[in-house]
Amino acid sequence: MIGRRARGIFRAVNQNGGNGAGAKPPADDLILSVEQLTISFDGFTVLNELDFSMKYGEMRFLIGPNGAGKTTLIDAITGKSKPDRGRIVFDGGADLTRQQEHELVKLGIGRKFQTPSIFGSLTVYQNLEVALGFRSRITGLLGGTRRRDSDRIMATLEEVGLAARVGDPAGSLSHGEKQWLEIGMLLVQEPKLLLMDEPVAGMTRRERERTGELLQSIGSARSVLVVEHDMEFVRRFAETVTVLHLGRVLSEGTMETVQQDPEVVRAYLGHGASGQRTVAENTRPRAVETVGA
Repeated sequence: MIGRRARGIFRAVNQNGGNGAGAKPPADDLILSVEQLTISFDGFTVLNELDFSMKYGEMRFLIGPNGAGKTTLIDAITGKSKPDRGRIVFDGGADLTRQQEHELVKLGIGRKFQTPSIFGSLTVYQNLEVALGFRSRITGLLGGTRRRDSDRIMATLEEVGLAARVGDPAGSLSHGEKQWLEIGMLLVQEPKLLLMDEPVAGMTRRERERTGELLQSIGSARSVLVVEHDMEFVRRFAETVTVLHLGRVLSEGTMETVQQDPEVVRAYLGHGASGQRTVAENTRPRAVETVGA
């Protein structure tokens, strides 16, 4: 989805520094290292001495039964949930358990929730101006956008496939386009790590396909962690999958590998592999999500 102009602008910006993927990674090649992370709510342990890591430039899918701790892990990375013990090392140095939520954008972390958070009365372009202001404190609404910022906004809109809708009210976009706009609002802030919570929920098949292609494009320049229940989408676009169960990593590898793992089968089905239902069938979201999903 990303065009030649967008690639050129992103390359120039990253070479000049910023939060994005232009920075040289540390020697250990890990952008995220979760170490012995434990989080409990009202005496119930949601994450149990969890160890988890991601490399620079990796797109990882995070799956697991409801209550496995997927959302709680994302909450911990973004400072929304504080751990009982353990630490989360980001970009070779910062311990995220000691950071406030508002500091994460400057560190290079962006989070997308399942329901898009956009400004429907503003144009598509203005939404990215506002998002850019979260990082640079310069927005078009407060006195004009510098040329470099304007170029980055247009490059981002091209990357997410919304350049043709630049002057349209964001509220007029389709559901899928609103999701892409919110992704663009994160990308314009030049993150190193993007956290996506069910990015294709409610999308049409064509929108899911385009979103998968967009995530692959994004993942070529930065790290992306995707929490997803749509196993068809995971099989189509995932290279590496991590399965959480009872607050710990149960299995990790390709989708084919984890589907054939007897421990994963037992975790999803609650019994041996003799059942007729598949792992994919048992990862469909329930009507009501529980705490620690």
